[in-house]
Amino acid sequence: MTIDLHPTTTALLPGIPVAGLPAAPPPHHLLAAGTLLLAHCTPGRTFTLGEHQQMWGLLGRPSVTDLTAAADQMRLLGAGAGFPTAAKLRSMSGTKPGPVVVNGSEGESASGKDTVLLTHVPHLVLDGAVATARALGSRRVVVRIPAARQHVMSIVQRAIAERNDPGLKITISPGADTFIAGEASAVISSMQGGPALPIPASKPPTLRRATVMLSNVETFARLALAARGLALGSSLLTVSGAVSNAGVMEVAPTTSIGAVLRSAGADDHLGALITGGWHGSWLSASDDILALSANRESLRSIGAHFGAGALIALPTNPCPVDVLLAVTDYLLAAGAGQCGPCVLGMSAARRDLLLAEPVLDRVARRGLCAHPTATIAALQSGQRLLAAELAVHAEGRCEVTR
Repeated sequence: MTIDLHPTTTALLPGIPVAGLPAAPPPHHLLAAGTLLLAHCTPGRTFTLGEHQQMWGLLGRPSVTDLTAAADQMRLLGAGAGFPTAAKLRSMSGTKPGPVVVNGSEGESASGKDTVLLTHVPHLVLDGAVATARALGSRRVVVRIPAARQHVMSIVQRAIAERNDPGLKITISPGADTFIAGEASAVISSMQGGPALPIPASKPPTLRRATVMLSNVETFARLALAARGLALGSSLLTVSGAVSNAGVMEVAPTTSIGAVLRSAGADDHLGALITGGWHGSWLSASDDILALSANRESLRSIGAHFGAGALIALPTNPCPVDVLLAVTDYLLAAGAGQCGPCVLGMSAARRDLLLAEPVLDRVARRGLCAHPTATIAALQSGQRLLAAELAVHAEGRCEVTR
């Protein structure tokens, strides 16, 4: 099956207008076949169940002990916060198992990995969820997809219809298409009929008094390989911004950031780089940074954020401060607005930016979710990189050329 691909536009930031440029579309298409999860994929074409099984073989029935050990061996981490999947599986011990939830909400407009995986290798994702459900004794798998992404839901529904997973009910749960709707407790809230907003969540989350095993699409795809005894790795990245081909690519973990950007057609002279999406780190586009391997450990070694694997290349024009303020306004507008840290703390941080004063963390992790804390960390990172430009702006001038 073939799906339509979004055309390349001259806009800059996915989901965010800046300096008179319209928001670019989310980079939800595959640029080329990958090295592991997306190996042998043709951009825009979905693997059938037969093709999937021919490539990976039939799915076994690992016990929860074996699946946890396999996740440990793979060193499998959640694609967002990087929480160990094995620890999440262990936390389910002794609980009443609720549904296994595949969180494909992907509210991060700079990330396209969930959509690409669900539209190209849906059976790999479903295998990971099915193996988890069987190991935990759950009878339900729920795939959460934004209701606005009808083509994604259609492809996943067809994949579900192809399968035969006795004793399991696999359904799709349409959700909101907002930045914060993919937060774990917001997903649980909306599945219980509430708003798609964060709630003070128990650990692990519960749904109608049953414990939920919730993780993202990429994690379940990798868990499907772990269940087959494979411990191979790859870097799944979404590249956008000042590139001629924004989209998703999968590369060997040792591939440099510079090589990834060149593959996506990055501008020759970049002004800066954001790693990890809008909650991520602002870095210079220096040779040292571009030589780093595009993986979580490499970025962590310099104190930078990998997050969902989104790389946003920024040109020298428009002014980088305009870009930082556009991202800031986007993040402030994306907040749930239901706690003081979200309503007041982020706005105060924005004022710090405008005045070229140190961005203070008045939130101190007191929000109902991680959004305020993560937003302030991103603003602090942008301020460190653009300190000179922000000072000039605070004086009412814009003269700094990077």
